[in-house]
Amino acid sequence: MQKSYVLAVLAGAFLFVACGSSKKTVASKTVNPYGKVVEAEPCIELYEQSPCNRAYGNGQHFKEATARNIAELQARAMFARKIESAILSATEDMGISMEKYAADDQSGQSVADQSGEANDLAMGIAQQVVRNIHTIKTTRYLKSNNQFTVFVCMEYAGDENTLVDQIERSVQDKISQDDRTKIEQRHNEFRRRILERLTE
Repeated sequence: MQKSYVLAVLAGAFLFVACGSSKKTVASKTVNPYGKVVEAEPCIELYEQSPCNRAYGNGQHFKEATARNIAELQARAMFARKIESAILSATEDMGISMEKYAADDQSGQSVADQSGEANDLAMGIAQQVVRNIHTIKTTRYLKSNNQFTVFVCMEYAGDENTLVDQIERSVQDKISQDDRTKIEQRHNEFRRRILERLTE
């Protein structure tokens, strides 16, 4: 009897320890050291599928239309910044000077490139391209205080090649004939550099 009592106590102790350790294991698996996982947002996911020719934005306002306008402005600004960065990087890597012509092609005179002029020209090109984007997805959320949060995903109206073609033509319109020749001679490299920066 005493032997069976001791065995029962030992078995109970073993089960207690086993259950306690399994609870710790389960608890350690549910705790994420990085914090709570944020739920995926459909417009952001859509952008991430094709970052080269898409952008997203979000806006908050008590009027849904205003929230949407803010979101679209953010998306357009994001797309323009990507294009500007791609142009500046590609032209710099290839030794192309972003100069603005002060005269027509016959005189061939150009204005010296001031510190901010290349940025202004690149942004001007980006703003032209941004005119060709449109909304492809919208998601709306309504908070408890009746404030709208609107996300939009916007896409360039054309494929990647059409986008790069438009950027390349616009850059060639703003640079000297010598630099145009550089782009023509290294056409594929220029396009590759633009695409690389757009997908970052």
